[in-house]
Amino acid sequence: MKKIQLFSLLFILVCALSACKKDNPEVGAVAATFQVKFDEQIAGLGLSPLNTEITLTNQVNGQINKAKADANGLVTFSSIIPGKYIAVATLTIKAKDYSNLTGVYTAEDVVFNANINAVVGDNSGTLVLNMKTGRLGDWVLKQIYYGGSSTTDGAVFRDQFIEIYNNSNEIMYADSLCIALVNGVNSITQDLTKPWFLSTGQFDWTKSLTMNNSKANSDYIYATTIVRIPGTGKKYPVEPGKSIIIAQNALNHKAPYTNNAGKEVGVKRPELTVDLSHADFEAYYGDLPGINVLATDIDNPLVPNLVVLYRISDRDLILDARGQEAIVLFKTKNDISSFPKFPAPDALAITSSTAQYVQLPNSMIIDGVELAATVDTKRVPHRLPSEIDAGFTFVPGGSYSSQSVIRKTGKTVNGRKVLKDSNNSSEDFDYLLMADPSKNAFK
Repeated sequence: MKKIQLFSLLFILVCALSACKKDNPEVGAVAATFQVKFDEQIAGLGLSPLNTEITLTNQVNGQINKAKADANGLVTFSSIIPGKYIAVATLTIKAKDYSNLTGVYTAEDVVFNANINAVVGDNSGTLVLNMKTGRLGDWVLKQIYYGGSSTTDGAVFRDQFIEIYNNSNEIMYADSLCIALVNGVNSITQDLTKPWFLSTGQFDWTKSLTMNNSKANSDYIYATTIVRIPGTGKKYPVEPGKSIIIAQNALNHKAPYTNNAGKEVGVKRPELTVDLSHADFEAYYGDLPGINVLATDIDNPLVPNLVVLYRISDRDLILDARGQEAIVLFKTKNDISSFPKFPAPDALAITSSTAQYVQLPNSMIIDGVELAATVDTKRVPHRLPSEIDAGFTFVPGGSYSSQSVIRKTGKTVNGRKVLKDSNNSSEDFDYLLMADPSKNAFK
């Protein structure tokens, strides 16, 4: 009797499972096809997309698939789970081959990149990746310490810094070099039925009020903060293969300090943070008119201050510890007031309190790096054009881990390290378990 009951129970269970499968069929894998095309400005140069590598990253589970394009620029992933992906295309052409093919001499290999946010499904069709070659700058962002150190035992965010490297073979002058933080959508999911979003989930700047430029998305980025190294000529020389350190606060964060409220602040574990007292420059906002000074913003009189050209609401050069950030370098001696400014595309009116962002032409950008959240599902839409940065980088330890991202060494020439600069941070960057402002750290 028990056997009959057990058999009946199993039979009912199997039937129930079968019914569930019929009512809720599992989503099967689909094929995803990509077409690699060169930007219209270089399409006629006779370059071939053969062997362009496509990296497809699932935005939910982080699974990565790679494949290479054929001579027609086509590549098909035959079995992909439907969903949201980041697709990055990269092609490196040797300097000699590029010169022979195009008649344009170059001493360095030329890298083409493209990236899109792709929704892969049964009806996604052929997804196009438009390849562009980015500007290879002599200045590069070498190390970015954005995560900060422990909120209980370290310095939290006040020990953040940026290292900028002279990647050329001659003396460069840091005078008038600008750092900008780039505005963009910082939410994980967006309502794409709203007119101010692109299909990527990023802002459609053509929809910004007072905007009258069809290339507002393709040819420009929009800055929320701009700071500049002082000097207008040759005051701050940097030797080939050497760096400068830009500190948020140029203090020894391993030691106690007195904040702006007169309170002595220390760290429980000095080994988790860094000594920035010898930084080359620091961001000090305390003397700006009308600012509510942060208690942590201390001026080191021995370290030159950056010139704050533009800010909206920030009270110091604070990087997003979650990695929801993009940073660019450019040079200008001009007053930023001469640059156009626009409200975010979701602003429905312009009032005296409406934030407006500085429009910077991509052609001005020397280098740029897209930072990303450590966890795949926490990443926000990519905000830099692919010719500036087709990929992204992050620290695996996440926020307040004391880790930094650092650019890889591409080659060594007569003892000088030439850092990798393919305009794809996914390929160009590694990380340090402990941020290092000594200027001697390399990967």
